[in-house]
This record gives sequence, C-alpha cells and structure tokens, in this order.
Amino acid sequence: MDKTKLEKELSSYMGRLLRENFGRGPGGVFTVISPPFITVYFKAFLLPLEKALLDKGQVIYVQKTRDLLMETLIEEIKGYPIKYTFRY
Repeated sequence: MDKTKLEKELSSYMGRLLRENFGRGPGGVFTVISPPFITVYFKAFLLPLEKALLDKGQVIYVQKTRDLLMETLIEEIKGYPIKYTFRY
C-alpha cells in the first residue's frame, strides 16, 4: 500500500473511532506519515462540555478531560494493523 493511501485509511479509521466512542467525530482528520512517526491532526473536534469549560476559562480541565478520553482509546489505536514498508 502506498503512503498516501495509508494516510487516508488511517484518517478514516480515526474519524470513525472518535464518532463511535464520543457520539460525534471531528470536522476533519489528516494523517501524515514521516518515519518513524505517524501524526494525526483533528480539525474542529470540540465536545460541548469542552466548549463550555473553555468559555469559562477552564483550559486545564479541558486538557485533563481530553487526556482521559484519549487514554480509553490508545490501546485500540496502537493495535491498528499497518501494512506499509517504511523506506528511509
């Protein structure tokens, strides 16, 4: 599988995973593969609770909430089978 196709597949997977677990997905998901890293960008993904907290200036609670939410998914994300040979 070529890199561009894999990036699109991973973006789709991440968007679907967030939708299934949080009731709504991000406005956009963009994945960049640059060995040895895979970076995933989420666009417009702010839960209503997070928005309310930000409106009250409670940034630390948004960060902690986001960390807890993502902790629940990290093992599932790590287990995603990647079929790509990285060439340096």
